[in-house]
Amino acid sequence: MRAPTPATLLDAWERGGEGSPAMRGLLLLDTADTGLGRDGLARLAIGRRDALLLRLRQRLFGDAMEAVVACPACAARVELSLSCGELLAVDHGDGEVPFAIDIPLDGKMVTAQLPATVDLLAIEACETPADARDMLLQRCTGSLAWTDDEATQLEAAMAAADPMADIELACRCPACAGAWTPGFDIARYLWSEVHAWALRFLREVDLIARTYHWREEDILALTPTRRQAYLELCAS
Repeated sequence: MRAPTPATLLDAWERGGEGSPAMRGLLLLDTADTGLGRDGLARLAIGRRDALLLRLRQRLFGDAMEAVVACPACAARVELSLSCGELLAVDHGDGEVPFAIDIPLDGKMVTAQLPATVDLLAIEACETPADARDMLLQRCTGSLAWTDDEATQLEAAMAAADPMADIELACRCPACAGAWTPGFDIARYLWSEVHAWALRFLREVDLIARTYHWREEDILALTPTRRQAYLELCAS
């Protein structure tokens, strides 16, 4: 995987402005040279997708991540230091598509494909969480004929087979000593970083353009070193 050029990343950021987290994650991965193509990326199991997003984040912004969460008990702000490498330690597999598993259920074997971005995009139109759950199970197993207990067993088996799909962080509040496990969504986190980067970068492009009267495409084509040199000249 290679980091995208600034122009490519800006284009993805612009196209994802009104998109959902699932669509934004797909747009970000599409900027990297994964060799899977848009359709292949959309059909990756969510855990495989998130592993690729963590690797993309390493290439764009480095390994260390900082986050702030609110304690559910006392509402204190708790700062977290995260590592892409540590989160990737639970990764498995090599991104093969499709990713399906056999689940023993009441004396029979059920073949289920693990949820992928294409499934998350499909359930976005559902009006209730229950409708979304039913549609997701139908898409993954090809059937709606599941009792609540069977559905729970199927969901648990799929979650166990794809641990990267639901990352939980172990947190403890320094103020009240309360412990909890908030979820971590790399697609949302990385998009917020790309959004902040895009605004900073465009301000830099604007400064160079107003100073030298260059076109945006010419400024985007500059190497980072030369672009930084011109920014320093603009400020001198």
